[in-house]
Amino acid sequence: MKFEHSIFVKTKAVLFGLAALIGFALFAFYSGVEKTTPLEYKVINVQGNILYVQTGSEMKRGDTYLEGTGLSFKTKDARAAIMNKTAGRMVLTGNDKGKIRILPAQNNISSRSGALLNLIDLKSHFSGRYLVLGRTEVEIASPDYIMNDRNFFYLRYDFMDESIPKRLENNGNKLIIDKSQIFKIDGEPIPTFETEMTLYYSKEGNNTKISKFTPVFPDLETLKEELTLMFSIFEFKDEEAKYNEVKAHLNEFYGTPHDDDLKTWLNQEFNTNY
Repeated sequence: MKFEHSIFVKTKAVLFGLAALIGFALFAFYSGVEKTTPLEYKVINVQGNILYVQTGSEMKRGDTYLEGTGLSFKTKDARAAIMNKTAGRMVLTGNDKGKIRILPAQNNISSRSGALLNLIDLKSHFSGRYLVLGRTEVEIASPDYIMNDRNFFYLRYDFMDESIPKRLENNGNKLIIDKSQIFKIDGEPIPTFETEMTLYYSKEGNNTKISKFTPVFPDLETLKEELTLMFSIFEFKDEEAKYNEVKAHLNEFYGTPHDDDLKTWLNQEFNTNY
């Protein structure tokens, strides 16, 4: 009986060991499959010129990019915003050696909001890449920066080898940043372009430099198409999470938005309730 019991115990141990080995092998196999299976990404935004090596065609918004597909980055800072339901927002870039990199996107959800109370607020507000959805009004709540016929803000930027001064309109104590007003010379519209501008305040003929910043005026139809793709990919997220994804994307590929303006525009275009 002891002999039979010993054989039974040894046989059980061997079978258990085989089962464990098979289980480990299956786990390793499926883990390997999961790791090597290329992900599919939806292309949301392309900056610069990126070509598919096999076809020579240019990458564009709405494409499906299969991880590992050969690409040629034709311009220095070419990159693309790509998204996958599981992986989330990513940035597709190249390097000097031609290697393709898929990097996590930034999660910067900062925005511009609130009244400007003093010079420090003005300098902080009008800085960096400044996203404007066509037009915005900024409240200047300081008696030092009143706006009327003799006291006003203006921008200066370069165009066609000329320095262009553009007086900014106001609505009471709200300073207006309007694409159609800024990009107009002698009453005639000029193409919208991205460039650093300098903000000045003129008080009774005395001009004071405030700060330099880069206004960014995206094509709103193009932007709507981008965000439509984003919302379709992240449809499972709650509204706050979707809004933060949008803000982070705008910060990385356009500039820092105005919170109230962005919410108003999204509500109008996407029937949201922010």
